[in-house]
Amino acid sequence: MNAVQLVRRTAAAHASVPLALGLLVVLVALAATAWPRLLAGVGDRQVTHEVARAGPLSRDVVAVVPGAWPRPPAPADGAGLPADVAAVHAGNLAFLDRVRAEQPEPLRSILGDPHLTVETGRVRIAAAPEGVVGSPEVTLKVDPLLGEQVELTAGAWPAAPTVVQPFDDLTQEQYRDLTVGEVADRRARADAATGALEVVLAEAAAQTLEWPVGSERTVPGTGVPLRLTGTFRPVDPDAPFWAHNPHSASAHVVDDLDRGTSAVASAYLDPAWDGALPVGFPVGTVSTRVWFPVAGDAVAADQVDTTSAQLRSLVAADVPWAGTGATLALSTDLPDVLEQVRAQQRTTATVLAVVAAGPVGVVLAVFWLGARLVTSRRRTALGLVAGRGGTGPQLRAALALEGLVVGLPAAAVGALLAVRLVPGTLTAGDLVVPLLVGLVPAVALAAAPLPGGLPERRADVGRTRARLRVGTECAVLALAAVGVVLVLGRDPAASTSAGVDPLVAAVPLLLALAACVLVLRVYPWPLRAVERVLHRRRDLPLFLGAARAVREPTGGLVPAAALVVGVGVAVFSTVLTSTLAHAVESTAWRSLGADIRVSGPIVTPELAARVAAVDGVGDVARLADAGRVHLTGAGDSRRVALVAVDARAMRGVQAGAVGVPPVPVGLAGADGGRLPALIATAVGVAPGQDGLRVAVGDGVDLAVVAVADAVGGARVVDDAAVVVDAATLEELTGTALRPRVLLVDVADGVDPEVVRERVRAAVPGARTESLADATATYFDAPTTAGTAQALRVAVGLSALLVVVALVLTQMLAAPRRAGVLAVLRALGTEPRGSRHVVAWELAPLALAALVAGALLGVAVPAVVLGALDVGALTGGAAPSRPVLDPLLLGAVGAGLLVVTAGAVVASTSISSRADVAARLRLGEDG
Repeated sequence: MNAVQLVRRTAAAHASVPLALGLLVVLVALAATAWPRLLAGVGDRQVTHEVARAGPLSRDVVAVVPGAWPRPPAPADGAGLPADVAAVHAGNLAFLDRVRAEQPEPLRSILGDPHLTVETGRVRIAAAPEGVVGSPEVTLKVDPLLGEQVELTAGAWPAAPTVVQPFDDLTQEQYRDLTVGEVADRRARADAATGALEVVLAEAAAQTLEWPVGSERTVPGTGVPLRLTGTFRPVDPDAPFWAHNPHSASAHVVDDLDRGTSAVASAYLDPAWDGALPVGFPVGTVSTRVWFPVAGDAVAADQVDTTSAQLRSLVAADVPWAGTGATLALSTDLPDVLEQVRAQQRTTATVLAVVAAGPVGVVLAVFWLGARLVTSRRRTALGLVAGRGGTGPQLRAALALEGLVVGLPAAAVGALLAVRLVPGTLTAGDLVVPLLVGLVPAVALAAAPLPGGLPERRADVGRTRARLRVGTECAVLALAAVGVVLVLGRDPAASTSAGVDPLVAAVPLLLALAACVLVLRVYPWPLRAVERVLHRRRDLPLFLGAARAVREPTGGLVPAAALVVGVGVAVFSTVLTSTLAHAVESTAWRSLGADIRVSGPIVTPELAARVAAVDGVGDVARLADAGRVHLTGAGDSRRVALVAVDARAMRGVQAGAVGVPPVPVGLAGADGGRLPALIATAVGVAPGQDGLRVAVGDGVDLAVVAVADAVGGARVVDDAAVVVDAATLEELTGTALRPRVLLVDVADGVDPEVVRERVRAAVPGARTESLADATATYFDAPTTAGTAQALRVAVGLSALLVVVALVLTQMLAAPRRAGVLAVLRALGTEPRGSRHVVAWELAPLALAALVAGALLGVAVPAVVLGALDVGALTGGAAPSRPVLDPLLLGAVGAGLLVVTAGAVVASTSISSRADVAARLRLGEDG
């Protein structure tokens, strides 16, 4: 039998481990191929989510040209409009189409078909007799494409007005010679010849204005009335079109206690109207509004940076309006939205890179253990081949070939499964990672240590690389320390890339390696102490187990790294999950200020009492916005938002608040004529600072009882808020407050959504927001949901890899362990003593790795959290420190402990049943 045949027969005889490696390759290739496809899907969904949530007024590209109605020449094709309409609007639409066509991709495809409207100022019209609306107003509007958005529900479309001008037949000298009576007579005859201007209204607006179809409304200051010829209904009331036309689908109604009820609606003229109006018609100015709609799903995740740059370039330059003297100054908030998306992409990519790096490290460690196990099982055959003249390169080439046979087909299967299971676009780059995964077994087998001959060598004898090990360990510890220092001094807003932050992603790996170094260096110390104690006892198995754990630790660095990193990733993922959840809940509390927030109508004491009586409501507190006031003191003056609350009730409502400081006890009641105040940190006031005064009434001095970084429920744009007790403010200044916000606490054990519906029924027409909805908004965002899902997967995958690492470690040590146990059994040791030896083999390292991994999992979030813009994911301020959930951490820790203990117990039970005679016959050959 030649050497090749021997290696081939040996491989066939020990096929279980290569098959297990092949299965591992399938799983890793599947995950490696699916991971970027999943991330791309999450990125696309997040961009769509944020752009759609921004709303049309923020994301669309808009321009408003006040006081002008540009009239460029119409193209020959009339832009597809009727001839009379094309004469007025086709030139503008063609010009806007050219503006869009001149933009580079992808911006050109992102911009939708342009829209254009022309609108006058508000025109006061006569109110309906005994009508509810005492001050009705309309704006006259023209939209050449209105018919695409509405359907006529009554009457007919208006006809284009024919306006007769009273002085067109006169020269300037003749006009100056007219008497006042002649001017009035000419205007009256011109108005009569013009007749009424025909308009259409939305059906809902006509009902609000109490304006029947076919009737006329006079316009003060002119003899030309408005006639309503028809009403329309939006084809899609939720279409983005109506955001740009806020008074078109329905009238805007304002109820004022002093001025009564007023309403304004948009009345549409025929689109062929040329802009001429009767002399003296009170329309004020005319403005032209154009916009390019941007669909919520128009921007792809990989186009965020390019689109943002192109948009900023577009809005930075004024575009000359062809054929006119006007310019088109476009604006949009979409670049800011995309900048927020980029921050989310950067944070998500870095977090997921940190999470993924751990399992990748454990997988590599598992592959290395598997390769060592293969060479260990082939030790006898490889030794014989080496004895017959086989060189090291030949042996490694044979092992590498076996790794290729196992790895490449398995990687292809894993990649194919990923492509079939996870939707997405397949590119050549997507196949690079699974190809590398397929090469890992070959590299690991080729790099695994080969035996020098038949006898095995003790791992603790002949260590010639001690100095190299010390130098390497010192370098790892130094790199970890430098990385921590750099990350702690990192500003998360400093990075402009949308990709992974390499420094933040690398530091957890460096910390993991440093933890492994410390474990291997530190854990033998207590074991040596235990060994010395057991040396004086008569129990041989216990002493032997402790001695072997010190002198010949199972597996060395690789299994220690696998255990430490696996446990660290599980704990890190758990801590980050609870930190994100706490940050989201804190953001929601800061915005709402209570379990339920009711806003809109004036909250009278009777209304507050009615809500408090709702079943399931605990406490209620009124909140009033007292406006912006001047805060003076220490030679400085600034405007702040004054918020008045019921301090005592507020403490009850926010008793269980997350991330919101409690309302101070001293906020209620005057302090020697001074007004106690809780001041936001953004104001820049120190606690207890004297000499502060707010300009309310005749002015009142403040007593600063507390300074807080957030005021729950205040909703102040710049966070510069001063919170005072409402009763004390009224007592000291005589100010009459009109609170429009009611904060509602839900009683313990009651479903908040049920209570919300009851409150909504008690206060019809009010806006009700719940804490559950606010948190769900953030948790349902694709990046937040995807990150949370990835963290949960990382916990499960880490536990699985820990099990695999433990099993391979035990299998790797099985031959030597079996020999030791056989000798012990031959010397008369009981099976229980054999189990002690096996337990000592793995338990100390596993216990040390569990402790180190747990500490690593808590330390990594503490280090990297400040360098991650987590606020981009949570919608608020980034958490400054990790949040430890004892229940969640306890469950994960207990699971890992059970997994580790199970592996030790199973290995102990199996090894204690070793065949004594067979092992003694094999002797040192294993």
